[in-house]
Amino acid sequence: MRYSLIVWALLGLLITGCEQKVYEKLYAKPSIKITCLRLKADNPITEYLLRQEYNFTTDCPYTLKTVSHFISTCTSAKTRALGSDFDGYLRLELWQKGGLLYRNQIDFKGCLDKTIVHTLFKRLQKLF
Repeated sequence: MRYSLIVWALLGLLITGCEQKVYEKLYAKPSIKITCLRLKADNPITEYLLRQEYNFTTDCPYTLKTVSHFISTCTSAKTRALGSDFDGYLRLELWQKGGLLYRNQIDFKGCLDKTIVHTLFKRLQKLF
């Protein structure tokens, strides 16, 4: 009985440990309703995946900025020696007139894919 309880507890921790955690923070509420977004992506792959999620414009008071970091491309000896729990992260930032309104981020293992981008963008769309 006691061992089965421990096994179920460990199984629960294992399952919840595999979920990707989204870190997010709202710094300020948008001053007007968000009806458009301008995209400023730091990586062509991220840009491509986001353009599949939304029809971005070039003239809009709101800018969605991306920050992508891929550890697997790092050649530092320290990174190779110590390893990492993740292979990279993607951060989305919503800006209005030079002020940061909202930020979210997800760490990922493997390659950046459309499910990661979709997860972050859907969280951002709750502000619309």
